[in-house]
Amino acid sequence: MKKITILLILIFFSCKNPSTKSNEIDETIDDIEYVDLIGSFNRTDLNKDPYRSWFLENYENYEIDLETASKLKKLINRKIKIKVIMGTWCSDSRDNVPGFFKLMDHIKFSKRNIELIGLDVDKKNPNEDELKYEIINVPTFIFFNNDEENNRIVELTIESLEKDILKILDGSGYQNAYYGF
Repeated sequence: MKKITILLILIFFSCKNPSTKSNEIDETIDDIEYVDLIGSFNRTDLNKDPYRSWFLENYENYEIDLETASKLKKLINRKIKIKVIMGTWCSDSRDNVPGFFKLMDHIKFSKRNIELIGLDVDKKNPNEDELKYEIINVPTFIFFNNDEENNRIVELTIESLEKDILKILDGSGYQNAYYGF
């Protein structure tokens, strides 16, 4: 019963459709054309207008759990790669992706081992990454070790970004919010 209640809450609040706040595809905001980032893109794109405002604000405001981050730092290695699949239109992506990057910067995770992939409001892109990676909601952080998927965080964290990643990397049995549904 608890899983059903959680699932219903997640479905209701997920980034399935853009809210009026983030429905900005092909609109002009402050004289800047807003076009979602679709397909592979670079982190530097998030530091440019029109994404810059929400990215920098949420990056600066994210408070790192330093104790858990120090444990994470001991577990990182060159074999770990992370795919971040997001929507620049999605409020959950706007909230979680900047904090993720602040954490990765703090633990000095290799920028070359992080790939960003953007999906449109229908959670699709021309490369069909949504099918390739079986995306149900965004953001999705997929962790690979030796090019094999280890685990993923889907849309929201269970405990916190740091603690969820720690459970993924140390193999202590992480289950994302949609596990088993």
